[in-house]
Amino acid sequence: MPSQARRRWLSGWGWEPGVRVLFAGVAAGLAVGGLTVTAAADDPLTTTAAHGGSAVLTVRVTGPPIALRSSFGSDSEPQAGTASAQQRYRVPARALTAAAAGSEWESELSVSVLGSGTAWATLTPGTVVRVRGTTGPDDFPAVPGVQVRAMGEPTLLSAGPWWQRAAGSVRTAIADYAERMGGDAGALLPGLVVGDTSRIDDRLDADAKSTGLTHLLAVSGSHFALVCGLTVLLLRRTLGLRVAAVGGGVVLLGLVVLVGPQPSVLRAAVMGAVGIAAMLMGRSRTALPALCGAAAGLLLVEPELAVSIGFALSVAATAGLVLCAPAWIKALQRSGFPLGWASLLVIPVAAGLATMPLIVLLSDAVSLASVPANIAVAPAVPIALVLGLLSGLVGACWPTGGWWLAQASEPFLGWIATVAHRLARLPQATVAWPGTLTGALVLAVVTVLTVFALRHRRFRMLAFTAVAGALLVLAPVQALPPLGWPPPGWLAVGCEVGQGDAFVLSTDQPGTVVLVDAGPDPMLVDACLEALGVGTIALLVLTHLHADHVGGLAGALGGRSVGGIAVGPQRDPPADFARLAATARSRGIPLLAANSGTSWASGGLSVQVLGPAKAFHGTDSDPNNDSVVLRVERAGVRILLSGDIEPEAQRVLLRRPEQLRAEVLKVPHHGSAKDLPEFLAAVRPRVAMIGVGQQNDYGHPAPALLRRLADVGTNAVLRTDIDGDIAVGVVDGRLTETRRGAVLRASRAP
Repeated sequence: MPSQARRRWLSGWGWEPGVRVLFAGVAAGLAVGGLTVTAAADDPLTTTAAHGGSAVLTVRVTGPPIALRSSFGSDSEPQAGTASAQQRYRVPARALTAAAAGSEWESELSVSVLGSGTAWATLTPGTVVRVRGTTGPDDFPAVPGVQVRAMGEPTLLSAGPWWQRAAGSVRTAIADYAERMGGDAGALLPGLVVGDTSRIDDRLDADAKSTGLTHLLAVSGSHFALVCGLTVLLLRRTLGLRVAAVGGGVVLLGLVVLVGPQPSVLRAAVMGAVGIAAMLMGRSRTALPALCGAAAGLLLVEPELAVSIGFALSVAATAGLVLCAPAWIKALQRSGFPLGWASLLVIPVAAGLATMPLIVLLSDAVSLASVPANIAVAPAVPIALVLGLLSGLVGACWPTGGWWLAQASEPFLGWIATVAHRLARLPQATVAWPGTLTGALVLAVVTVLTVFALRHRRFRMLAFTAVAGALLVLAPVQALPPLGWPPPGWLAVGCEVGQGDAFVLSTDQPGTVVLVDAGPDPMLVDACLEALGVGTIALLVLTHLHADHVGGLAGALGGRSVGGIAVGPQRDPPADFARLAATARSRGIPLLAANSGTSWASGGLSVQVLGPAKAFHGTDSDPNNDSVVLRVERAGVRILLSGDIEPEAQRVLLRRPEQLRAEVLKVPHHGSAKDLPEFLAAVRPRVAMIGVGQQNDYGHPAPALLRRLADVGTNAVLRTDIDGDIAVGVVDGRLTETRRGAVLRASRAP
């Protein structure tokens, strides 16, 4: 393309001036960023933090407190739950003064204060407090900063402005309603409205990522665009464009105050404002330079955004709104769609397509469910968002009225979660894609070419026919339960969860089971339980706390009633037990001790703990040998579930060989070659079940182990790596085994 023609093409889109502004802003941002890093390195507080020294700081709070896991868990992971004396918070702040080692100086460093108790939860942006604690390098911001582990409560020096205190009351009301609501809806309410993701569990988070709905779990540019856009559209129809613009600006500022003036929030607000301008003017030519100018200005004010993937996603999503949304909205209007509905449908699609190349860098996958998922939730999102906002605003003054509004939002929030869960289970909801720069560039080119191709009627008809055909084939398949699954008379199912264990035991009560271990992956164990129609887990036994047995815990717990979680007396590793205790406490699930000799009964199923009788020390793997061993009986069939016990624990159990006899054996340690021949001979199982992943790095199940099983008279060996979900049952008094068929290509790492 000749240079003159290229310049005309760029100018036609309004790109040339915008790109110039963007490059100028990037250059200025780099300069400011360099000065910021240099100033931080020269601050004596940085030196104090590098040595872990104590300090007294005066800080100004810059954002709402963020709930972290309690003292039982990791300080850096959010946790659902309410504030308590042990609840920990991270409070983002900016240092004003610091004192350490007999010296005092002024400082402007970014600070993350970690404190326990309700006094930290009530701090609002703008509040100035004095903090005493131990310092260290900060893991949270992108630019150098300091983390302070506070000793005691903060000393209040000056309260935040009235509007921040009012916003704090709104956030508190929303948090209270979320706690009362519970479930996925309660987790989504504060996430969607004020960006508080502390109640989002791993299952919902994983499904949202698979379906491209992550932007609904926290504040994003589309969040601001939606709220302010609806305000502008409403006011524009009744009071005119000028009043609508002012009203949109007021709402925008109010949202910034409510969510907190963090860089990510300011980024989302600015990007949302640019997106609104593009849709109102219907002119990408004007909005694109505004987008570039906004990005440049933000980089100048907050240089740390230069290394923020959130900033890149916001710019990309807003670019999608600027370049595509106006034309697509007009096209839908020509087809008879009202402006409001056209906007609701176009915003998520345009933003989703624009961000796909960046998301693939994070996930090594492309979500094919993203566009349909965003379209499916589009009608529910604005209703849930508006009702959620109103519930907080009203609840700050009238708690009962606010609760009514929160309850009204629950069905819409539940629909969003349902779409995420259901579409994440579709075949090929995500497909693997190289998460490299080359892979992202190729995906970007494919996306752009597809968008341009769909501008032509012939390609649109072809795409419509392909999508309609796929829906006609897949929809009935998804609506029906898996044929022949669960098999009639099933007693135990081994879930295909990769390299790990998750075994389900049936009871006389439909939908109620006992679960032994949860595998390594929340999505896989959830899919297994969902296929079995499990709504209640009467008892969840975790044989030991290795990741291949407990990593999928969130998937098992999500959306189900759980009677209790049982663990053995040896609770190693301590950090993993701490996280488990925090999870159980936050969900109100009793934590039970599975001591040797303990027994439970539920719906015709009896469970007895055979071991361990004492802790093991000095073995190749003490946690494996400390696995809880269960003897289960139902419908006259004995099942031995042996965790990952190794020869040392097997020898202890062989002191009472009569208690080991069983028709079904869950083979120890995924079929390790270490399993003792005499242990297998004592059990003499007719059916052996092995939880194991394809292409695992351990050689499981070992050929020697398989030969030993044959030697003791085992008739059938069921393996999740080649058989998929596996089941044993009783039909007409006969022991049966069923193989569902493997669907995973390779094992998940433990």
